[in-house]
Amino acid sequence: MEFILYGLVAGTIAGLMPGVGIFATLLILYPWLLQLNVVDCFIFYLALTSTTQYVGSVSATILGVPGESSSLPAVYEGNALYKKGLGGLAISGAAMGSVLGGLLVLGLITLVAPYLHYVYYFFNTYVQAIVLYSVLLIMIFFSNKSFIISALLAGLGYYLGYIGCEYIDGWGSCHVPIDNPDITTGLPLISVIGALFVFPQLLKFSNPNLENKTAQIDTSLFEHIKFFITNISSSLRGTGIGFFLGFTPGGSTALSSNTAHRYEVLREKRKNRYEQGNYRALVAAETSNNAAAFTTLLPLFVLGIPFAASEALFYDIIISKGFIFTSEFDMVFFMKNIAYNLVIINILAFFIAWPFAKYITHIMMIPQKVLNLSVFIILIFVIYNVGDPFFQNEYYLITFFALLPIGYLLRNYDTMPLVFAFILQDRFFMNAVTIKDLITSYF
Repeated sequence: MEFILYGLVAGTIAGLMPGVGIFATLLILYPWLLQLNVVDCFIFYLALTSTTQYVGSVSATILGVPGESSSLPAVYEGNALYKKGLGGLAISGAAMGSVLGGLLVLGLITLVAPYLHYVYYFFNTYVQAIVLYSVLLIMIFFSNKSFIISALLAGLGYYLGYIGCEYIDGWGSCHVPIDNPDITTGLPLISVIGALFVFPQLLKFSNPNLENKTAQIDTSLFEHIKFFITNISSSLRGTGIGFFLGFTPGGSTALSSNTAHRYEVLREKRKNRYEQGNYRALVAAETSNNAAAFTTLLPLFVLGIPFAASEALFYDIIISKGFIFTSEFDMVFFMKNIAYNLVIINILAFFIAWPFAKYITHIMMIPQKVLNLSVFIILIFVIYNVGDPFFQNEYYLITFFALLPIGYLLRNYDTMPLVFAFILQDRFFMNAVTIKDLITSYF
């Protein structure tokens, strides 16, 4: 329960940090997470990601600030409802839809959990290699407007991960651009990602407009619940869309929420009852968003393949503890450490997000530049301390500051392909050999 509460607090804060959110929070807490055992890490991460989904829709509805692309429907429909004085209904509908979608998907996953190991057997070595490269290709195609830029970013990430020396049974090879003993250990993950992913995100966002707040219509709890039940079919449709699209590599929550939103809008238009600020379209999108947040974790848990930046960083933290996803994540581990805690997390996140709405405008009065500067300073402190156990404090900081100019140049681009290729560089290399062997044996 202790780490659920930590995750709820961290997720609430992450939900208020547009564009950075979960990833920056994990990076800042990186030294602390390395000290936790595997189970506590899982529980904290699940609480963090779930709570961020709930709180993010609150800020999108009240302030019109999209924390990420999956929050765009909440901005479009939720903020319009807020301006009509129906912000309370919008927030409660999104929260109740998220709970319903999350629990329904959890139930579906629990039903198929005994057969999860068959998924791993199906994804044999060759198929895993193909899946991993397919995920990267999808990210390259959809992360930026230019395919060439995305491909170059992925190449840069792979090269940065390639730097260093590897030794196995006394044999090895080194790939170092300059003669320095520290570089032989490779570039520090926290320094590279802090400079090339978090820093560009911190440069993007400004304060929301808190003026001209609309007076909200007071509605009883019973009316909130009744209104949601009346429109529950939109939430069920969102659950179905989120469950299946959640398996899409890269940006699955964004794809799911926007697809569910568009589908519901078309339904409403056919019935001649659509206008911006549609409750059913909002609920469908937010339900789908949370449902996809569950299913997108399955490839990570079962196959050890992360589909998002935060998942890639979480993957790195967990494997550093010696945990092997493909062999140690089984039915017993899922039921004991995942399913039970997810039910508790979603219920608690629901009771945080809904009442939290009345306080969010006060918190967002803090200038965004002050918040971002605070994150940047904390990040410097964390990077320095992470290098301390290896006697590489200065090396970690020098690497971070050396890469900052590149991060500044990349501020207008999605650097997710870079992060993905950097963190999983060793797996890409091994799978490249696997694919080469497959092609050689075939021909």
